[in-house]
Amino acid sequence: MHFHLPRPLHGWREFTGEVGIIVIGVLVALGAEQLVDSWQWHHKVGLVRQSIMGELANDRGRWQEDMASARCTVRYLAELDGWARQGGAGAPPAAAAAYLGENRLLWMHSANWALATSSQTLDQFPLAEQLRFATLYDGIAHRQVDIEAASDLMERIPTQLALARDENGRRELRGALGALKAKIGSLTGNDGYMTRHFDAVGVRPDRSDFAADVGDGDKCAG
Repeated sequence: MHFHLPRPLHGWREFTGEVGIIVIGVLVALGAEQLVDSWQWHHKVGLVRQSIMGELANDRGRWQEDMASARCTVRYLAELDGWARQGGAGAPPAAAAAYLGENRLLWMHSANWALATSSQTLDQFPLAEQLRFATLYDGIAHRQVDIEAASDLMERIPTQLALARDENGRRELRGALGALKAKIGSLTGNDGYMTRHFDAVGVRPDRSDFAADVGDGDKCAG
């Protein structure tokens, strides 16, 4: 028994050519789809990187502002502590009381980083870049804990000053001043670490969203 393959209407050569055209068309379509997909990922990665760098630039500006404020805070803490240690005669140093009565520490942000880590976009970043960002944001998270604690202690100072009319009140005031000094020391002690890791990702400080509120002059009066 013999089997005969059906002959194409225009011959095998023409048939092979038509199949080849179809295959090439499919490959071109797949390649175009991959190019579009690659461009979309490239666009998303660019937007996420821009948002992270913008957030870090703002955080670096805030950190530098806090470091400038910290130097003043240490000075004023010493003035108030000296006043309390000497018996609290007369009114407390006015500049120190006014300065510490305001919460001058700026909090740092990480919302853009949290959003990036919850998406697949961050996986498209080079691993070394992911690690640099992660290390810096980990440092920011730890510094934020101290910033919040120092801010809470700073808010207590006016109340402690008002109660520092006797020995017990002055003792409690000095305790609050000492606790605040320790928190400020924890922050300033990490300035070098934060600077190195801000530099590692190549971010410059951006003060645009808070400059109008804090000014840009000398932080310490007198």
